[in-house]
Amino acid sequence: MFKKIGIRVVILLFLLTGLNMVYNAFFYDAVIRDKYPEKLRINKTQDSAEVFYFGESSNVTSLPDDSLTSYISGFTNLFFPSLKIQPITKYASHGGIYKQWIKEFDPEKPKPKAVVVTLNLRSFGANWIHSKLETQLQEPLVLAKPYPNLVNRFLLSLQAFDNKTVKEREEEMLLEWKSKTLRFPEPFKYKTVREWDNAMAAGGYLKPDGSWDQEKIELACHFIKNFAFNIDSTNPRVKDFDEISRWCANNHINLYLNLMAENVQFADSLVGKELVFLMRQNRDYLVKRYNKNACRVIDNLECVDGKDFIDVVWTTEHYRYRGRMRIARNLAHSLKNQFKKEYKQAY
Repeated sequence: MFKKIGIRVVILLFLLTGLNMVYNAFFYDAVIRDKYPEKLRINKTQDSAEVFYFGESSNVTSLPDDSLTSYISGFTNLFFPSLKIQPITKYASHGGIYKQWIKEFDPEKPKPKAVVVTLNLRSFGANWIHSKLETQLQEPLVLAKPYPNLVNRFLLSLQAFDNKTVKEREEEMLLEWKSKTLRFPEPFKYKTVREWDNAMAAGGYLKPDGSWDQEKIELACHFIKNFAFNIDSTNPRVKDFDEISRWCANNHINLYLNLMAENVQFADSLVGKELVFLMRQNRDYLVKRYNKNACRVIDNLECVDGKDFIDVVWTTEHYRYRGRMRIARNLAHSLKNQFKKEYKQAY
């Protein structure tokens, strides 16, 4: 009986191996192209690109009437005309996605000389961590698990990934806003995001006639919900960037964390000094934690003027061309320390 079972197991293994070979030969590329194009782009450009730029919508968003519509990565490349800076961009991406992208480099190919990874302050908050977009961001990462490709495709069909519903993610976000205590050096009248948000929502701004200024109230509440938090070592994004930093150090690749600009001017005028304190404190935490060894943090937090943000009713890292150029110039000046010979003053 054991002999028969052993024979069947061997036959099954041969069958699965054959099916996996067929899948790899005829279907794998199409699935990756459709579900995980970032992996394909990294693999196809690794031989020719010296620097990779990992980013989200901040890299590529512009206005139709912008004088220049280049990406941040493209503006940066102007300073290094002899280098190829390869952008890998996907909307709403964050440290948890980038840490997978960075593992897609083929060890059999030349390593990049540097990797630039976008660092969004807002991505460390509950609103982004529990975003309704997280499920679709997690879905393609199943295809990169350390199993045969056919097994990964089967796991994808079973939705064997972080597949919470929008309602479940919203409940987690609301619970964090309700339960997590905000830490300030001096006493502050609101202990949680929920308390602060509710107070602002209850007539935080009035028009001259005494009616609520709903537009200002909504924007102020967006700022509170997106930036009122304290970053520490328990934050999942910190764990993601720790992993990115370790991987680059272990593989002797210089890492540049490009901290995006936030509209600190609006945060100050709409909400006040307490929110600005949290934003700057969180910035300082990230700079101190990662700005060492072969990692550099490019601090762009306050480098873009309020008028150069595209969105005026929401908190995004989307900038008019002047903002994108400022961030690219700051990044280029940091990269210059590694690529002195390739550097050319562009603007």
